[in-house]
Amino acid sequence: MSSLRWTDEDLLRELGAALREAPVDGAIITAAEAAFSWRTADEELELLTLETETSLGELAGAVRSAAGPAAPRTLTFCGEQLSVEIEIDDNGIVGQLIPPQPGQVTLVTSDGPQAAAQADEVGCFTLPLPPPGPMRLDCELNGNRFVTEWANS
Repeated sequence: MSSLRWTDEDLLRELGAALREAPVDGAIITAAEAAFSWRTADEELELLTLETETSLGELAGAVRSAAGPAAPRTLTFCGEQLSVEIEIDDNGIVGQLIPPQPGQVTLVTSDGPQAAAQADEVGCFTLPLPPPGPMRLDCELNGNRFVTEWANS
């Protein structure tokens, strides 16, 4: 049995030839597009759940009387190479990238990007208070990107 060594170029050339020879069936394309649309289903369900919780929380807050400013909330988002710690209070968001490094941090809500801030050399940044509802942070550092999970603001 002979052993063939394939280079990436050989493999791509053979794959391209096979795809050009294969008949294209509309049902296959429809099935592929339907399968591709499921790639964000978990994220969309999480966002819907957070939006529903926010709406119910607003209704509950309207029934209860507010007793002064809300206590600050601390959240930590952990990734493989970066973590983000934030504190949300009535004045906005104060956060730090860990390990400390400069970068751009963008506040994103279900309506899209809301505000951006530059993290300094020790990773500290501030952002305005987000509107009630789901939010996450999109961090760009030295060409790398870290997007936190959705959380309620």
